[in-house]
Amino acid sequence: MRGALCLPALVAWASSVLALTIEAEQASVRTEGGATPAGWNLWSNGTVGERLRFEKAGTYEIIVRAYGTPAKGVWPRMELVLDGQAKQAVTVDKREFADYGFKLDVPAGLHTLGVAFTNDAVAGNEDRNLYLDKIEIRPLAGAPEPVRADPKELTVDAQKTEDAIVEQARKDVEVNRKGDAAVRVVDAAGKPVADAAVTIEQTRHDFLFGCNIYKFGRYNTPEKNDAYARRFADLFNYATLPFYWRGYERERGKPNYPNTDKLVAWCMEHGIRMKGHPLLWDHEAGKPTWANNQQPPPDVQKQRVTEIMQRYSGKIDFWEVVNEPAHVRGVKIDEPYRWAREADPKAYLIVNDYYVLANGYPPFFDLLQKALKDGVPFDGIGIQAHEPRPMRFPLDQVRRILDRYAALGKELHITEYSPCSGGQPITGSHVQGKWDETAQADYAVKFYTVCFAHPALRGITWWDLCDDGSWLPGGGLLRKDLSPKPAYDALKKLIHETWHTRIEGKTDAEGRLAFRGFFGRYAVSAAGAKAELHLAKGDKGELAIKLP
Repeated sequence: MRGALCLPALVAWASSVLALTIEAEQASVRTEGGATPAGWNLWSNGTVGERLRFEKAGTYEIIVRAYGTPAKGVWPRMELVLDGQAKQAVTVDKREFADYGFKLDVPAGLHTLGVAFTNDAVAGNEDRNLYLDKIEIRPLAGAPEPVRADPKELTVDAQKTEDAIVEQARKDVEVNRKGDAAVRVVDAAGKPVADAAVTIEQTRHDFLFGCNIYKFGRYNTPEKNDAYARRFADLFNYATLPFYWRGYERERGKPNYPNTDKLVAWCMEHGIRMKGHPLLWDHEAGKPTWANNQQPPPDVQKQRVTEIMQRYSGKIDFWEVVNEPAHVRGVKIDEPYRWAREADPKAYLIVNDYYVLANGYPPFFDLLQKALKDGVPFDGIGIQAHEPRPMRFPLDQVRRILDRYAALGKELHITEYSPCSGGQPITGSHVQGKWDETAQADYAVKFYTVCFAHPALRGITWWDLCDDGSWLPGGGLLRKDLSPKPAYDALKKLIHETWHTRIEGKTDAEGRLAFRGFFGRYAVSAAGAKAELHLAKGDKGELAIKLP
């Protein structure tokens, strides 16, 4: 397929008897926004379009009638998207409806065609929005007119695609998340011991299965605090700790280190790795009241980054220094990440933003490309996975977007994943109905499988553990009474049973027992002798045990 060719941004409207017209407020694909008297208001980054059947390949002229409102002098960016992939973008720079045109080659088959709003922002009293009236699709050069796809046919086709992706992901897990290793048993003289009984048990994944730990110690009874901590440690090996400036340092010069120290000590005691989030954020939560609710000047920002990272050096390994820099740009990543690297050269630095799985969020990709070009030090790319909030991201789209971001050469992290069970309508998917506990568990297992299978993924963080305190209704893995939902049980089985290695066997004539296991740490025992093995990606994973 050729890339889309953009016609002049503004084109004259002309009706066509062969054209298929999609009224924006009636489109079958509407991920965000609301109806207006004149059409559809994409008040947040989202997509409007239609699922169509093209009987054969052809070239089409796409006319979109739209207008926009700017913020900080920047007008809405509108992308033509085919099957979730951006083909061409224009700036909608008129306050009244006008016609914007594209030219696109479309292969035969079922396709989702629409337009996406990719740079939503609020700046002071200005709200950047995109307003749509309709999308007209005109066949060119004898191409057949597309028709709206049969919903039943779409559902069947989409389910087959999802099933195939999950099945392939299961196979990819075996390739990408396991390695070959061996245990060799020798006697006191160093000679191999044949037929020795060996047990190999995985004790910890290298992959980061995490959650924020914001309700730790904050319940009103010891029993609830104990239950929260136990549920956390039973499932996760990775915790996100809060450092939101506004609440963390209510009085200047008195950060809440005592609470963090308790959290750090508990996590270290339970073998749970940690991430600090966030040190800087151009948001109300990132602006201390003692700074008149403004972002403190750079020297104060640097002092905060340096002091906190040096205090927890060697304890908190991972940091999101600046949060959501492609959406809220009051704090740039350039200098803060250099401060962070200088403060703790061994720390792992993540750049984190949202709306990525919805449409790839080009402004974030562009920001990362520029950061790489400018030599900004960072180690991982953080992809939040809860915007649009009710969207059940198609798994083929998830995989495609992960591939695109992996091409930047950094490890990827799913940093905030929040499929809910609060009754919200499911959007963006062939699956219909509402988000309930069953839907939450079903999608969580499939999403984790696809992400765990991807070779560039380093970790997945759920957001939040419990409905009590969850930022979205029903967003937790536990109900408000701290009882586990089906999603909690399903993930526990997946991580600690399906993706768990336990081997029992006997050594061969050379005293060796070879095995293939998930990357992580293992407890090994042979004839009463015990040892530990770390099977890491890229290593041979060999261990010699000498018997008494």
